[in-house]
Amino acid sequence: MRRLNKLLLCSIALAASLATGLYLNAKESQMPKKIMMYYGGFENEEMFDASRWFVGGMYKPRNIEADGGASNVTILRSKPLPFTATQNAELPLIASSELRDEYPELDRSTLIDTPPDLSQRVRYAYSAFAEPNKPEDYYYLYLELDGRKFAIRFARDALTGNGLTGKDAKEISGDYASQAEHRKVFAEIEELERKSR
Repeated sequence: MRRLNKLLLCSIALAASLATGLYLNAKESQMPKKIMMYYGGFENEEMFDASRWFVGGMYKPRNIEADGGASNVTILRSKPLPFTATQNAELPLIASSELRDEYPELDRSTLIDTPPDLSQRVRYAYSAFAEPNKPEDYYYLYLELDGRKFAIRFARDALTGNGLTGKDAKEISGDYASQAEHRKVFAEIEELERKSR
């Protein structure tokens, strides 16, 4: 009887250690691999370990590579931060500044003299790291001015949501494949505005 109990205890101990080993191996295989990302723009060739931003769920990979793989420059935010009323009020100023630099011939006076509400014309685009562990979220502001359509890109601090900074502006015209997504957004905005009249 004593021998049977000892054998039973040994069997239980062996089963427990095997189960623990299998559990640990399973956990190791589930652990995310290190995710290395570039930061600071295309001129910088250094990378850093950005894994924590994915493990926490704030960001997810942006699969835009030709082979379907994830970018190591840009990422996607799971839930972009909302804009405050003050930030929405800054949008016409950002638009005017970027358009002045890129399209100086445009009459931008309406953006400054009678600023329109542009809050429904903003769409999240992607995120990137300005420095290691310092993400920025990028947006497009879709604007129509003088019968022309523009996509104005700007960024803001991903942690605080502050510091709206204009980046560039480009005109959306013609049927270029590279502008298909922008044309789609303009169509969505026009439909929303038509329904709200």
